[in-house]
Amino acid sequence: SPKNVFFGKSLVIFLIFIKNKIMQVILIQAPLIWENPKANRNYFESKISELMSALDLIVLPEMFTSGFTMNPNAVAETMQGETVTWLKASAKARKCAITGSLVIKENQNFHNRLVFVFPSGEM
Repeated sequence: SPKNVFFGKSLVIFLIFIKNKIMQVILIQAPLIWENPKANRNYFESKISELMSALDLIVLPEMFTSGFTMNPNAVAETMQGETVTWLKASAKARKCAITGSLVIKENQNFHNRLVFVFPSGEM
């Protein structure tokens, strides 16, 4: 069962016990800057760089690059865009999985897509 072991202004760390193994999960909340993916990535980059090294999973908020918007054209990216590239590099550098959702444009449609990146940087 999950156990809350630390709560700060924007960070919650859980220890999850699965078959006698501990999985360390951190949830990061943020004062998102509306429709500003670069500034939001920079914020999360600074928070992630402050984290302890032994983590298994970092969970970012829903639509973490932009906040909720009715103007998806302003913030939409592709699965090869800057944010997905940043998530892959961050997961690989930290050797932990990272997940969060962002606005993805695919086939002329917009999606609030949850992306999960493994510690290897693969999706």
